[in-house]
Amino acid sequence: ILQRKKTTNILITTRLLSILPYFLPFLEGVESFGLKVLSDYPFHLLKFYKNTISPFMIFYVENRNVNLVTFLTLYFLIVNSKSPLSVSQFLRFNTLQALLIFLLTGILGSIFRTLPMEFRVSLYGSMICNSLLWFSIGTITYAAAKCVLGQYSKIPVISEAVRIQIESKGL
Repeated sequence: ILQRKKTTNILITTRLLSILPYFLPFLEGVESFGLKVLSDYPFHLLKFYKNTISPFMIFYVENRNVNLVTFLTLYFLIVNSKSPLSVSQFLRFNTLQALLIFLLTGILGSIFRTLPMEFRVSLYGSMICNSLLWFSIGTITYAAAKCVLGQYSKIPVISEAVRIQIESKGL
């Protein structure tokens, strides 16, 4: 028996706008973990990084207040229920989820930086850094793909916390 998937009534513009907040945790993840292990990857990935992601990373690293301003702007204009903008619940959900992933990535990056230098440059440190990089990129890719499909992503703990906050109208 074939079951038809329910078509969503979420506008394509809302779907595409919902992807944009995920660039903040992506840049944080690449800064925290990617720059440490990037030299271990094949040359074509390094070339792709230099041609596409590097200009954003240079701007992101040189202007440290950008992440704070972007975080607060997204929170007060999109996530907050008292926002002057009328935004859909789908956009609010994905924006809050992106902000939580950003916070989680920042915390994990700070914890990794506090580890002793000998551990960070060792094989185990590289493995942990590599795993955290792919965890953050994988989570963001999954959430962005669900945005394109017009579906709510189901990331354990994070999505449930976001859903509770959005439904409670507490923000």
